[in-house]
Amino acid sequence: MRVSKIIFTFFILLNSSLCIGQLNNSALEQKLPVNPKNANELRFNLHVLGFSKNNEYFNNIADGYTLFGYHLNPRLTYFPSEFVRIEAGALLQKDFGSSGYENIQPTFTIKIQKQNHAFLFGTLEGNLNHGYIEPLYDFERVFTNRIENGIQYLLQSDRVKLDAWLEWSNMLYRAEDDQEDVFGGASIGLKLLEMDDKKGGGDSIRITLPVQFTAQHRGGQIDASELPLLTVANGALGLEIEKEYSKGIVHRIYTKNYLVGYKDFSNEYRYIYQDGYGYYLNAGIDTKYQDVMLSYWEGNRYMANRGGQLYQAVSTTYKNAGYVEEKRRLLILRLMKDIRLMEGLDLTLRLEPVYDFNNPQLEFANSIYLTFDTGFFVAKPKR
Repeated sequence: MRVSKIIFTFFILLNSSLCIGQLNNSALEQKLPVNPKNANELRFNLHVLGFSKNNEYFNNIADGYTLFGYHLNPRLTYFPSEFVRIEAGALLQKDFGSSGYENIQPTFTIKIQKQNHAFLFGTLEGNLNHGYIEPLYDFERVFTNRIENGIQYLLQSDRVKLDAWLEWSNMLYRAEDDQEDVFGGASIGLKLLEMDDKKGGGDSIRITLPVQFTAQHRGGQIDASELPLLTVANGALGLEIEKEYSKGIVHRIYTKNYLVGYKDFSNEYRYIYQDGYGYYLNAGIDTKYQDVMLSYWEGNRYMANRGGQLYQAVSTTYKNAGYVEEKRRLLILRLMKDIRLMEGLDLTLRLEPVYDFNNPQLEFANSIYLTFDTGFFVAKPKR
């Protein structure tokens, strides 16, 4: 029996009471809450993300490098009513070892929220907030491409969680030798079962059906580019089973299994593969002292423009452009710890050894993240 089949069987049979979706990145997310008690208030908000991520990769698919620096996102926020939030600010990116700021971008958001529904225009609750798995959306974009501008619809109910969004990545002006770039998708979680064992001390079991997809279109009718139109899509269908414990050292055990796909719908193909697929299998345990997750990836001709670099069939490296591995098989161990230092201040530690079945050697990523989110009252304008 092939190694991949053994691992696949291990994840499926591990335990029918396990689960969770993608990595728990809640400490790194940036939410924009609409609180009725803030109505008619002007507030100042500050979000800070400090990051140090070191990739010790030596394969021909993904580069090894270090991301080290911080983001500052100061904003002025006005709540004209109990269900509307309007804010404007800037994102400043500082990479250590460089002079000045690497990037400064304006941020502006209008968020309208009523009951379980929310609509955003401008800078989105994007990036890690979408909750995509890494083969569809690269985790490192939170450091390298944090801002997403466009429109977004959010739904949060007892049974359904939906994030549908559209980002205008590149504006095309008349006669430019370029193409407009539109990217978007949806991340859906359908809760199939949730049971609380009140007699057993508050333990709970949850089963969720996640459905995720992304799509990208490049083209235009007023451009001078000779490149053909591009339309590609990626999708994932999975099953998440999670059991939480209210007492003891173990807080949660879980498993998640995904079938992932890629398809190029362009009339004229740019890429070497027009379709591909993969299996993304995960199991883990959260404890009082340490969170541990084991991930297995098997991809066949899989590509994703914004997916994690390790999962691709085509190289994204600087020195090995054009290198291809039709089949990719990875085993990733993730050791994680989130530490709440105080309200609004979180420290995240991670160590992620990687075993590449095609190129057996020691590879890993280690990271430290520090997030700070605060806000305070400035004024209450007269109507």
